[in-house]
Amino acid sequence: MKTFQKALAIGVLTVISGYAMQVAAAPIFSFTEYGGFTDDVAIAQYTNLVVGAPSVVPAATPIYSTMSWNENVFPQSSLVLSTVQSPTALAINTWTRISTLTHNNVLITNAANWGPQDIWGRLRITDSDGASSVRLDSDEAITIALTETTNVAPCPAPNPVSTTCDDFFSFTAAGLTPLLFTANDGSAWQASFRFANLVNAVMIDDTIYTGEARSSSLDVEVQLTQIRTVPEPATLGIFGLGLLGLGLAKRRKLNG
Repeated sequence: MKTFQKALAIGVLTVISGYAMQVAAAPIFSFTEYGGFTDDVAIAQYTNLVVGAPSVVPAATPIYSTMSWNENVFPQSSLVLSTVQSPTALAINTWTRISTLTHNNVLITNAANWGPQDIWGRLRITDSDGASSVRLDSDEAITIALTETTNVAPCPAPNPVSTTCDDFFSFTAAGLTPLLFTANDGSAWQASFRFANLVNAVMIDDTIYTGEARSSSLDVEVQLTQIRTVPEPATLGIFGLGLLGLGLAKRRKLNG
């Protein structure tokens, strides 16, 4: 989940340009999402390199699906980002998962705070009609920072998961900003993003609390909403802004 609620999104929109008469049938969309962690934190180890075509995973920006820390503890605490990399139907007016961010939280006795960390993502939305496509990139990412508590009661408030004591992530989520695009039939659409399906985790404002000594997760979801119907016959331009996100995936290295 530039990967946590913007999927950890962030990236590339694929749409098709062309000519269209007004039609009743709505476009049929599909999507893929690639994302991962950039190598930002000195005390972290990054594994499971995300690979793919240059159009979805730029070779100049290595990203990894797993970051781990606390190298003197086994197993290590870790964040794992999983994304939907196979073409998948994207229903209209339906929240659809594009990535999942999992925190495997290991009990430790020392604080190992870190951040900022970018989660990079690239969402590709494809209109089923047409034979050519155009890609537009955005470097927005979800940026997170971890506060690892020392697990000594009384825990600092609010401690909403009620473990001893909840760790928490602060985040900025420019990658979750709504995305506008025009389909090849001339109709206009908005893609909105959100965090959802929190397990052993609670989100309060721009902070996500995760339970100590357990696995926590959240999804980044997208929903397509039509904002303009098909215009009269005309030459139809294509425009798009790239995401995310879960993402949960940046303005070319906001934080180095």
